[in-house]
Parts: sequence; C-alpha cells; structure tokens
Amino acid sequence: MSIQFIGQPYRQDIIVGGYASGRRRNQEPNYFGPNLLENWERDSVRGYYQSISNEDLVNIMYTSRNHVTIHIYRVRLSDVSMVENTLDLIPSGHLRWLKQRKPEGIIFSNSAGRGNSEIYTGGLNPIYDDRSTDFFDERDGIIITYGALWRNQNLRIISTLMHEIGHVMTHSGKISYRYFSAADRETLSNTRVSRNPGRLEALCNAYMYFICYSSLSPAVHLYGDRSSDLQRNSETRAALRRCPAFTSRMLSSTEIHRFRER
Repeated sequence: MSIQFIGQPYRQDIIVGGYASGRRRNQEPNYFGPNLLENWERDSVRGYYQSISNEDLVNIMYTSRNHVTIHIYRVRLSDVSMVENTLDLIPSGHLRWLKQRKPEGIIFSNSAGRGNSEIYTGGLNPIYDDRSTDFFDERDGIIITYGALWRNQNLRIISTLMHEIGHVMTHSGKISYRYFSAADRETLSNTRVSRNPGRLEALCNAYMYFICYSSLSPAVHLYGDRSSDLQRNSETRAALRRCPAFTSRMLSSTEIHRFRER
C-alpha cells in the first residue's frame, strides 16, 4: 500500500536474463530486452541475457494496509511500482506469514542459486546463505532475479515473486495438495514447471495464478484464469479455498470476497 525509500539510490551493473518459457528457454526471446537497440547475448550459463551498466537501484520498505512491513533490496528504480503492485495483491495474512518465515525480506539479484543450479531468470527460496550478499541472509529471505521481472512486465506485476511466496505458504501446510482430489493431486505433483521438476512447483504456480485471479485489473485477472490449465482452473481454485491460507484464518472478509468465483 505504501513504499518508503531507505537511503539514497545507487548505481550498479546488472544482468537481465531473457525469460522465455518451457522448452523455448533455449531459443532467443521473441521480445525486446531492456537495451532496445541491442540483440540478446548468449552463453552456456546465462542463456540469453543483456547487461545493463550503471542501473539505478534502491532499497525500499513496503507497508501493507494492515501495517505489515517487508524490506526489499536492490530494486531497479523503474520497477518499484511493479513490486508495490505485486505485494498489494498478497493478502495481509500471507504477508504476516512471509514476515515470520522470511524476516530478511526480498532481494533482487543477477542470478539465483549456485553452481549447476544457478539461474538468471527466476527466483529462489533457499536453504543456504549466498555469500555474495553478506548483509542479507538468503536462508531467511527470497531471491528474485532481474530477468524474472522481464517476462510479465506488460502486466506490471512480478509473477515469479508470487510463486516464491507460494513456497513460503507451503510451510506448515498453509497451502497443500491434501485439499485436492487424488487425480488432480497426481497430475499437478507430476507437472514439470519450467526447468524445476519439484513436486511443489505446480502447486506454487496454482497459488500464483489464484493471486492474479483476485486482481481487479482485467489483464491480470485473465492471466490467472484458464479453464484448460489445471494450474489455473476453477477446480484448482476450489481446492485452494479449502486450504488454511484462503480461509478466514488468514483472510479478511473483504479478501475472501476478492477470491470468490466470478
């Protein structure tokens, strides 16, 4: 609901990965990168990417309507509104749970992961500390790459951030497959999302799409609703409504109304 800048803007070189989806990640993205007049570069680690010199970055604090504060670090100044738009869609009860489980908050980075798991286009809810940011303990936070912002910039939201908050919501079963039918549970848990084969990935995508479904923006709402996709159809939304995260335990009456079927 509100953004407070912490300190002064600063300049830093960054890398934006070209976020094609699924098998197309090995193909050149079919949209422009941040350097509009330049082609995407490519190497075996980053895939397709562009480097940006002296980008304006800021550290900010987001405060929800119910006074939950989340710290966010190394945000591109031009992307601050996207961060705010995204967190405005997350219910306050979910933000409180995020604050409890990931007190460091959110950090933007060129890459997430290390070694063979390093990616330039996604997010990470890690179990280890990335030594590249000694001021931020990634075990207690979320990493989002600059490339992850680029894919849905036309929607003015950060879908990858919603997906990573979905992973936090799986803690203690706030969202869980137990509320799905046996057939849907089997299908979703075996659905490969992006490059990650983890069984919770499709569940966190379902969370991401349900958050989008609640939006008053027609484009974002439409992005979260597709009857042909089990991750974002009415059956999956009905199952998520039975999860603790989407009951009155964690939603206000106004928020419950937002997540109704329509």
